[in-house]
Amino acid sequence: MHPIAKLAALTVSAALVLAACGTAGAPAAAKRTIYMSAVEYKGSTEVAKEPFPAQAVPAGGGYQLKEPKDGKWENSTYRWEPGTIVVYQGDDVELQIWGVNGKEHPGRIEGYDKAFGVQRGQLTTVSFKADKAGVFRILCDIHNPSMTGTLVVLGR
Repeated sequence: MHPIAKLAALTVSAALVLAACGTAGAPAAAKRTIYMSAVEYKGSTEVAKEPFPAQAVPAGGGYQLKEPKDGKWENSTYRWEPGTIVVYQGDDVELQIWGVNGKEHPGRIEGYDKAFGVQRGQLTTVSFKADKAGVFRILCDIHNPSMTGTLVVLGR
């Protein structure tokens, strides 16, 4: 075989292999069930080991700082876990959210007109069609700014 013909055959073969290994695009639309929790992280220490912070916490209820009592001070924050959800446009999404801490979490997904409530010790189901690509906030209206998650909807 002529060297140029060999090179052409090798180039075509390599292109076919690379094409077969390339990305096939987004997977077909599917039902996506994501398991989440509404949680509160807490920390504490003794004033003798660490001084009480002088800086005020951001407004909104998501961050809490308790004044020293009996030589000890505490802090806490509320979060959605996981904090980021990734789905594809066209997916049927079901969020299963377990309430671990906090009496209640009135939540909503911006851009999807989806409101829901999560209570401690209860499972809340939030279902919707991911019909808009983009990045959307998952909010708790009484524990912001820290209890803000992110819904990422990838386009097809």
